[in-house]
Amino acid sequence: MRDDQTAATRAVIDRFYAAYLGGNLDGMLAEIAGDAVVTFAGHGTFRGKGEIRPYMEWGVKQLPELQFNVRNKIVDDDRAAVTWDETGRTKRGDDWSAIGCDVYRVVNGKIVELTVYGDTEKMARLMDAYPGVKSS
Repeated sequence: MRDDQTAATRAVIDRFYAAYLGGNLDGMLAEIAGDAVVTFAGHGTFRGKGEIRPYMEWGVKQLPELQFNVRNKIVDDDRAAVTWDETGRTKRGDDWSAIGCDVYRVVNGKIVELTVYGDTEKMARLMDAYPGVKSS
């Protein structure tokens, strides 16, 4: 059963990144449970799609020129960790480069937990403050 769960988790994560890389916010949200908890280190914790969608919409505007690369995926049972790097330009015109790790838990074919670890100091310095911030 564990191998089946690992394969199912990998499929969800693969669809999530395919939607992200394709600029498809609705496709990303389709992989997230309605009551999911998403934490962006340094920016806050968002509960449910009603809080998650506005943050993701805001984030796209912060980095309008972005090259995102998935480097490694480690998937085991209902958990996954994905390392990545990205380069681009912020909406202010500043050069951007970052590395990070996304950590997931997938239940019944949906992402129920996602924590995004990145350079919080750089985010604070080069991005606008998110107006709807929720405490972690």
